[in-house]
Amino acid sequence: MSPHVSDRLSEYMDGALGVQDVERVRAHLDTCPACLQEYRGLQDVQQLLRGLPAPHPREGFMERTHWRLARAAAAHPARARFLSGLREAFAVRPFRVALVAGALVVVALPIVWMTGSMGPREVPLDSDAYVRHYVMLSVDRPLADEATSTFVSSDLPEQPIR
Repeated sequence: MSPHVSDRLSEYMDGALGVQDVERVRAHLDTCPACLQEYRGLQDVQQLLRGLPAPHPREGFMERTHWRLARAAAAHPARARFLSGLREAFAVRPFRVALVAGALVVVALPIVWMTGSMGPREVPLDSDAYVRHYVMLSVDRPLADEATSTFVSSDLPEQPIR
């Protein structure tokens, strides 16, 4: 049985769902009487609200509001712009996620760096052994000549040369 869709009914009624979600909600409403009852209740509330008269503000409401906003902006113009910009920026969820991730990186990176877990690992490299191993592997190939295998085998313990 599919999970209930009561949390998606408002979006469904507003037409804010994608095609797949609309189909999923419709299919669920066809099979679930509880969700269908809730959907019909929301439709009734919506009809009641549409039947109410539009609210009318008191005389001078718009002028008073504009005057208060202008007075606040004149008192602190830079602060008002900064705060309104912050409110708009934090209203967008991806920005909040990116901000938190950036803060974690800024805090965690120095801590990890100081513990030494991101530093280079010290691995001893024996370059002579590496070259001998590489040349011995390539002896059977046509580009390797007899002088190379003789040179390399002179440093190795006594082993028969092929």
